[in-house]
Amino acid sequence: MFNHKATIESFFETIWNQHDKSFIPQLLIENFSFRGSLGQVRRGHAEFAEYVDFVHQALGNYRCDILDLLHK
Repeated sequence: MFNHKATIESFFETIWNQHDKSFIPQLLIENFSFRGSLGQVRRGHAEFAEYVDFVHQALGNYRCDILDLLHK
């Protein structure tokens, strides 16, 4: 059975908090579409990696904290 909670936690902890973009291909399919909180749309691994860099450059010590995670 697929562990959605672990995948979500990995996405935020590894890619965003550790700024480890090498994990992107392990979590996301190549042709995915991402819409950031600033409205910017990115497609695929390379564009998403650029967006991660953009956020970290703009916000310095950026991190995501999961306070509550609901699941079915």
